[in-house]
Amino acid sequence: MAPARRQPQRFLLAAVGAWLCLGLFGPLGFTEPGATARRASSGSQAPGEEVSRAVALRMFPAIAAGLSAAPSHAESGTTEAWKVRPDGSEDEMHTGGVEWEDVKVGTGSSPKIGQLVAVEFVAKAFLKEREITVDDTRGKPRDYRFGIGQMVPGMDEGLLGMRTGGVRKLKIPGRLAFGSKAIPAAKGRPALPANTPLEITVTLQFIPGADDVYSYGEADI
Repeated sequence: MAPARRQPQRFLLAAVGAWLCLGLFGPLGFTEPGATARRASSGSQAPGEEVSRAVALRMFPAIAAGLSAAPSHAESGTTEAWKVRPDGSEDEMHTGGVEWEDVKVGTGSSPKIGQLVAVEFVAKAFLKEREITVDDTRGKPRDYRFGIGQMVPGMDEGLLGMRTGGVRKLKIPGRLAFGSKAIPAAKGRPALPANTPLEITVTLQFIPGADDVYSYGEADI
């Protein structure tokens, strides 16, 4: 049920590991046996080897800390079908296909189906090359029950795997937005035909009972 994602940090970790091995142990390959034996018998090391190993050892903690703290800004993917509801029945509502991209990765709790979640979002549609704001919470959190149909299905799918404090961009296909239902015109907005795709930027503000409402966003102040 979790969205598929890419994790480019694996390649960075492998590269750093290889660099550290070179710094600590020297290049792996053919060496001159005589030179190695002479250094071993004299109890000395070549100056270059001594310096490179010392530098590698000093830099290792900083590199490791930097990698563990690196934000996953590049994480993105496409949601998969949920297939089964918590009660075991078939889920025909959450069929997968929402493209998502993390703008900011949160640090709090992740929502579970049926939990109340507080979200802020801006939902937009594009009709005849015109950008239309379909809904905007205007910075005021709005409460929904996650995963049970109180939001459009694509919003449920896009929130799956998010953590409190996170911001995510969603591209929701029409079938996971309002589906076959046309949306009538409203003040400042034209009518939307059935199966109109949506683009939503959503912030998962907090999960009542699971998070402290005041805990998130303090690092940005």
